[in-house]
Amino acid sequence: MKLKPNNFINHSPDHYASEYKIIQQTLLNLLDSPVIKTYHIGSTAIKGANTSGIIDILVIVKRLHEITTLDEKRLNLSGFYRLHHPYKKKCVFSQFDSLKTLNEQVRLHVVENDSKKQVQYLEGQRYLLNHIAEYNHFKQKIGAHLNLKQYEDEKSSWFLQCLSV
Repeated sequence: MKLKPNNFINHSPDHYASEYKIIQQTLLNLLDSPVIKTYHIGSTAIKGANTSGIIDILVIVKRLHEITTLDEKRLNLSGFYRLHHPYKKKCVFSQFDSLKTLNEQVRLHVVENDSKKQVQYLEGQRYLLNHIAEYNHFKQKIGAHLNLKQYEDEKSSWFLQCLSV
């Protein structure tokens, strides 16, 4: 699937805030939840941001190995499924509109408390808040000709480049 610039939506963050709050409560209220804290991150959390509509949530746990098979099953029952990719120092879960289309609605980025990865995410969000026009332009440019995986890879590279300056 190719992304097109007109696939981006420009909603107020309030549009996504209520959904984030519901998901946050679900995560914090899981039985024996290892979740310490959550943050609404990404473009759905920022006024004026072009977004594909996927709500990104940074989920903080004490240790990644606390996301056990039991926790994964609890998340599955809440509609979140683990994405098995070679992620470094994080786990990723997604919630889909249906298991037929697999269009993502929510993405959980699970990282350890006080880790380098947590700091990178929070620095990236601060950078995004201060450079949203530049980011919107970048997304419009790459979204027109890349497939979804390439698009996600380009966004990650953009953040790494911007944060390393």
